[in-house]
Amino acid sequence: MIRFILSAALLFALTAPAFAQESTCYIFNRIPVTGVDEIAKQLSDPKVRLEDKSCAVSRLGELSRELVNNKNVAPSSIYNPILGSLAPQTQTADHHILREAACQALARFSDLPESERLIQPLGKVVKEDSHEEVRLACARALSRFYKDAAGATTELVAALNSELERGPQADNVTVATAIIRSLGSLRDRRSFVPLMRVIQSRFPTSTKREAQRALENIKWD
Repeated sequence: MIRFILSAALLFALTAPAFAQESTCYIFNRIPVTGVDEIAKQLSDPKVRLEDKSCAVSRLGELSRELVNNKNVAPSSIYNPILGSLAPQTQTADHHILREAACQALARFSDLPESERLIQPLGKVVKEDSHEEVRLACARALSRFYKDAAGATTELVAALNSELERGPQADNVTVATAIIRSLGSLRDRRSFVPLMRVIQSRFPTSTKREAQRALENIKWD
């Protein structure tokens, strides 16, 4: 019965006239953790608006916090639909908005069980996504994976090395700087060599200053 009510509410919200669609985030925010399957269905439905899918992803991220006290819901039932949203869809206008929301939502799993399974997909986005804002969001998300700092650092270092090989470009200085800030937050010694390379590179002075701060943050003991 609960699933029927949730499905009916979402169907009404997502097929109602435009004046009613502004409230869909509010509707998603009313769905409890027991309704994650219904939220996930919205992400796989090509008829659902991009804006509504972004609301769905954000709600799944919020519901991740309930996993601490709820052992009846598998973490994968919440994060797998979000991971699916990271795949670019070139035929969908402004799809980067959904991918950015997905990166932000996955950051909320950083201290939860199975968080290590999210690190490689986030790192792949930092290295490969074509949109700067998406890469920035995933780089920032990885900075929160303190529990899995070694894995997060490995992904960020790989991304930073790729940018160092390219050298400073119009589309990568901001991303490289965000990666460096995230490495500074994680404080892992594995970041020492690539951060030193930044200081010796042709990247702007502002980026080198971030590298210097990150180097000072490294935890050696």
